[in-house]
Amino acid sequence: MVACVSISNIHCFKENLLTAQYRLRYREVIRKEKWDDIYVLKDMEFDQYDNPATEYYIARNEAGDVVGVTRSYPTTIPYMLSDNFRYLFSEGLPQNHKILEASRLVLDRSLLTKEERTPVVDRLLVAYMERGLQRGVEGYVGFMLPKIWENTFLRVGWKVKWLGPEKELENTGYKVRAGYMPVNPIMEQIIREKTGIYESVLKFGERYAEEMNEPLQSAYYSQSQDSLALKVA
Repeated sequence: MVACVSISNIHCFKENLLTAQYRLRYREVIRKEKWDDIYVLKDMEFDQYDNPATEYYIARNEAGDVVGVTRSYPTTIPYMLSDNFRYLFSEGLPQNHKILEASRLVLDRSLLTKEERTPVVDRLLVAYMERGLQRGVEGYVGFMLPKIWENTFLRVGWKVKWLGPEKELENTGYKVRAGYMPVNPIMEQIIREKTGIYESVLKFGERYAEEMNEPLQSAYYSQSQDSLALKVA
């Protein structure tokens, strides 16, 4: 499952998942990738886009270890692409309450074998889609290396609209590309069929149900004998 964590429901989880995902990011992007000019505090990596507006999707293994994380962020306030990577866009930058920025997709490469990483990525991508539909989002924007696009969104059938050509990141030599990932029920069905994940993947905390008058609705697909039927739980 994937924990959906924000400032509004962090108290619903028994563990401090925000701290755990900051520490995972530190291990992967600071220790292994040697990123610099990044905020670090007590073995935690964070930036200015980790704030009360951020929502995190955190994957854990059966032992409860955090093994993957990604996040979403509004485009109606300054966001990472608008602040630092405007040159990746051929046209104007998105600024819409129904378009979110997707960023910081990180896996624990020490705990996960290469074979185990793909299912974790699949769950995180389904979480993006599932949560986007719940929130009435029209799409996400983000940027990645071409090979990472291929191994994530494109691999699961997410039809990415390119927002500009591949361009080199300043002072790195790496080429990246910005894209728009639409959110809608048809795209959800494609992604669920590609990943084989038909159940709801999101969890909002052990104490979440106790505080809600009614459960949060979640659209997901279940496989019947003859076809896929859209259900609401």
